[in-house]
Amino acid sequence: MKIKHTILLILAAFLVLLFNARCGKNFMENPEVQQDPNRAVEVSADQLFNAVQMKTFFQQENLLSRITSIWMQQMAGVDRQAAAYGKYLITDNTTSDEMNGFFIEGGLVDIKELKSRTTDAGNRVYTGIVKFYEAFNIGMASSLWGDFPYSEACGDVLTPKLDSQEEIYAHLQQLLDEAIADLQSGEKGTVMANSPANDVIFAGDAQRWIQACYSLKARLHMHWAEVDGSNYANAIAAAQSGISDWANSVKSFHTGNLNEEFGWYNFQSQRDSYIRAGNYMVTLLKDRNDPRLDIYFEPDAEGDYVGADPGENNTNASTLSLTHYLRPDKSFDLLTWEETQLIIAECAFEMGDEALARQKIDEVRRGVEQRYSLQEGVLGSVDDVSGAALFDIIMEEKYIALFLNVEVYNDWKRTGRPVLVPFGGGDPQVKIPHRLYYGSLERNSNPNIPVPSAQPVRNPNDPY
Repeated sequence: MKIKHTILLILAAFLVLLFNARCGKNFMENPEVQQDPNRAVEVSADQLFNAVQMKTFFQQENLLSRITSIWMQQMAGVDRQAAAYGKYLITDNTTSDEMNGFFIEGGLVDIKELKSRTTDAGNRVYTGIVKFYEAFNIGMASSLWGDFPYSEACGDVLTPKLDSQEEIYAHLQQLLDEAIADLQSGEKGTVMANSPANDVIFAGDAQRWIQACYSLKARLHMHWAEVDGSNYANAIAAAQSGISDWANSVKSFHTGNLNEEFGWYNFQSQRDSYIRAGNYMVTLLKDRNDPRLDIYFEPDAEGDYVGADPGENNTNASTLSLTHYLRPDKSFDLLTWEETQLIIAECAFEMGDEALARQKIDEVRRGVEQRYSLQEGVLGSVDDVSGAALFDIIMEEKYIALFLNVEVYNDWKRTGRPVLVPFGGGDPQVKIPHRLYYGSLERNSNPNIPVPSAQPVRNPNDPY
């Protein structure tokens, strides 16, 4: 025992000497201890950009898309949480993670850092692309929540204020003007000449990004047309310089690799019973004899296309098309040529040019036929339609073309189209929510966020 005790004392003394020799008086001051070998010490600009792209795709394809498409009756919540969404049962916990997602893990924090780096490197083309993503994401957030933490967010202010929705949109229009100027400059600096190397949408093609910026400007102008009709002129001017061909639409990018799948595919493959086709959308496509019925949906067990009404727990109704939508590598429409042309159509109608409105509807129909390899002329034309019927057709075309896109919800808030029968009946403008609650995560840490009962029912750009 004495020998063992002596050996332990010698070993302890050796360890103390070794500790003092390597670490001095404070073990935690040792750089080898402070450095986590599993954590990146420095993240490249392209790695930040990849996070921004992926977060943008995630926000567009997941819960926000699911809820709004259920409310707009393109889809139907028939089971579990999705059934509650179909009955408009949401709280400030429902989309709390989604609200936070606009700030973290590829959100505004990374966008600001990336914008700073590309600006310092003199790569204006890269900076212009990053500014597009900022305007795209913050515009979407403000369209859903209205006043939003933005100017003071993701900086030194611990409790950022809510910027007014009007101030946010004005700033985003200015930001997009800057982005267009940056992209038009052609300046790429010397450090990041590929600008950026991993742009999965346009591979750094500045001209295509310029068109995307103009289309986004048009979309954001339309968000304010309900309260200020001058936005129709602003929107049509921007849209006419926007996306000029359906092949140049802004689309997400996915593969069959783990964690790279399309959001709707990911959800449906794990929770297949939750969401089915909406009866309003299925009936509309059937009544039109529209071939997009089997592009969007899968027939049920009887070989028919069947949708569910709000509150109807029909888990046997049609699901999304296995061929076109429930694919891991599906590229989802974020901002498209079809939307751009139908913005022109709506603005032309509101400004008294029905001939241009009809022309644009027909152009979109021919483009859709080409995109999906349909028989030319199968979607028909609108040669003899005018007045209120023409406006209804414009919004119907957009409702169908922007399938599963959150923008359908913004269109409905602005125009009341389509005219939906909500769960439980009644006035859809009263029953269907017009905004989301601020997330509980942000509210619990930021006293500037009001409690749900003190939040507005509608956003400032949607007063009626």
